[in-house]
Amino acid sequence: MSGRPLVDIDTIAQPLSPPRLFDFPSLAPPSLADLDELSLTPRAIVPGLLFADLRLRIAPGGVGKTTLALFEAMQLALRRPLWGHWPAAPGNTVIVSREDPRGILLARLRELMTHAELSDTERAEVLQRVRILDLSSLNFRLAAVVDDVVLPNRPAIEDLLQHITAAGWVPDWMIFDPAVSLGVGETRVNDSEQGLIEAGRLIRNELSCCVEFIHHSGKQNARESTLDQYSGRGGSAFADGARMVAVLQPQSREAWQQATGQPLGEAETGLVMALAKTSYSPPCDPLYIRRNGWHFEQVGACPMSPERSQAAADEQVLQFLTYEASQGRRYSQRDLYDMRSQLGLTRNEIAASCGRLRASGRACISGLPGKKTHLEPVPPGPGQVGEFRGEN
Repeated sequence: MSGRPLVDIDTIAQPLSPPRLFDFPSLAPPSLADLDELSLTPRAIVPGLLFADLRLRIAPGGVGKTTLALFEAMQLALRRPLWGHWPAAPGNTVIVSREDPRGILLARLRELMTHAELSDTERAEVLQRVRILDLSSLNFRLAAVVDDVVLPNRPAIEDLLQHITAAGWVPDWMIFDPAVSLGVGETRVNDSEQGLIEAGRLIRNELSCCVEFIHHSGKQNARESTLDQYSGRGGSAFADGARMVAVLQPQSREAWQQATGQPLGEAETGLVMALAKTSYSPPCDPLYIRRNGWHFEQVGACPMSPERSQAAADEQVLQFLTYEASQGRRYSQRDLYDMRSQLGLTRNEIAASCGRLRASGRACISGLPGKKTHLEPVPPGPGQVGEFRGEN
């Protein structure tokens, strides 16, 4: 009998195996020899400071975070020290700019090289190793919304990687500036940040490089000069997903001198950079950076005993009270808590200083009984003792 071959009806009823959506890696157990070759950290680009993983740089607008990144890229290209750490080898950096045009950034790099007094050979080395990719006129995004879920924008990432590696040039450090121009906006804050984190991981895995996002501080964090890893605007997903977080804040002249023991010159500005999250290296103290035009210099912090730190806090509060009193303004201790950003002190430090100032007679509680009282600075003089009457 001719025709189609007979087929078992049970076989027809069995569902076909669905196509696999993911090419999952192997679950085979590693050998003992494999374990011996594994490292606890990714590739160290600058040992102790910069590793081939995700990094976040947080700073308020206008403090020079992009120029500082150019300076660091120049140092890496020449294998010069970066904030006390030596690069493992001369490194390549690409800055992907969605804000400043290429010409502006190259002009800044030129000024940095000029003020560093680089030779022609060194300048050529820097220009070979520091590349600027200007995407300021392109609607380029590292993340996209797909079926109402924020995901890495894989076509855009693949195009970017092909463009960068086409000439056989591979970066050790890839800096995206600014992060807000590379996500899906801020209506879904943590989802947008997580989309950028996942995009950064794809790039990290492909190039084995450090992927850094330059991010702005939150308004209140900028006002209070916070230095913790959650100082950025928006949500917490960025800091949680990054393995390195650097927070940059400007310093007042008084705060700089208190921290370093050195005054700032008329044309100089002071910055503090906290390495707030260091997953692959031990915690370290904040770095103090003096800027004079196009020159950046690290300055050591002045070791301060607890007694000296307390005395400096007391003097800060007393000077504030004295000046404000001369302007006709009075503050209770609770009022001072709201001024902690101007004072550069925490709530607990203000409370402790107020207690010491009253105990030493340098300030007293003043005001009519039953009314709101305030702290009154006591002019220096022999035998003067502050009077404590309680505080409403």
